[in-house]
Amino acid sequence: MAGSDRQGEDAASLGTAPGRAVLPPGTPQDPARRAAQAIARALRDAPFETQQGGDLFLRTAAERAIRGALGEQTRVWMVGRDGPQVGAVSFLGARFAPDLLVETQDGSRVAVTVTLLRGGATPVAGALATGLALASSRRYGAVVAFLLDRRLGKRDPFADLAGEATPVQGLNAGEQSFVDRLWQYHGVRVEVRRQDPFGWS
Repeated sequence: MAGSDRQGEDAASLGTAPGRAVLPPGTPQDPARRAAQAIARALRDAPFETQQGGDLFLRTAAERAIRGALGEQTRVWMVGRDGPQVGAVSFLGARFAPDLLVETQDGSRVAVTVTLLRGGATPVAGALATGLALASSRRYGAVVAFLLDRRLGKRDPFADLAGEATPVQGLNAGEQSFVDRLWQYHGVRVEVRRQDPFGWS
């Protein structure tokens, strides 16, 4: 993060960040939350190549989409490339870092995590834990937790292509309520994008 050489924050900084109040429906949003919504939309529509699943490829594609949505003047730092600029939160030896840190022209800072789902749902827990840890930090005004779901939507990918595919389920009512509360009370925007790993849909 610009202006800070600290690699992480200790447990004392994990309380509610100053100025991050609960926003009831209809309340005007602050600039960081508006930026987070724009970032989430950009990632939802970004052209992620199904043949590319490495962290660097995903982060680079996400960075390109964010710059395209928010403008080339938007500052974007990437973990592993920009080092301490990205920042992190640490607690009891565990370290939570975003994949990208976005700073808009008005100075709002949004942490972005990119998580690829290929097999089971195990990575979801880590993504949500990281999102909440980052949201508790004073470093970030909002968080976007992007989940790129490439789990198979067909029973057998080598079966008759004319056959009916198993419908890929969206979020159920309980999951949607959970996601809504993360956004309203913690400033964590969870964006789930379904992507067929073979490019069929």
